[in-house]
Amino acid sequence: MGTSTSPVAPVEETSELLDYPHYGTLEEIYARELTRLAAIGVTDPDVASTGGNCYALTGNAGYAPDGRSIYLLATTNGDPAVAAGEPVTSWAVGLYDTRGDSVALAMGEASVDTPGDSPNALGGAVTRARTALHQYTDTAPAGKTALIGDHGQTWIPE
Repeated sequence: MGTSTSPVAPVEETSELLDYPHYGTLEEIYARELTRLAAIGVTDPDVASTGGNCYALTGNAGYAPDGRSIYLLATTNGDPAVAAGEPVTSWAVGLYDTRGDSVALAMGEASVDTPGDSPNALGGAVTRARTALHQYTDTAPAGKTALIGDHGQTWIPE
């Protein structure tokens, strides 16, 4: 003989949505940006630890005008690292000597104009960093690095 079961209350729909960025890996969260880096010629784009529980987008950016191999390091929103769960408002890209120099050879920044254009802003920041590297490194004042941002070219302390 079977036993009867109690009826189950229907599942109520809620307006809460799963906040996916808090549950994904940084590689999943920044997949569009990593794809964009690869599309503009950055090889081996990745999310890498920069120490102190900080992360940045990295990749091989090619060569400086003097033939040095360079890599890029990209962070968001003026912070020293990319962060999950925060909307991206801007990207900063530094180009560095692969031999371990901690001073950027050139910098590029770009603000996100509209929600969802983070990959495009990242591409703009990379282009600006490359332009700064190729146009201004030979004329940099002592102790300064070229930065091209939303308001043009400036010199920043090393």
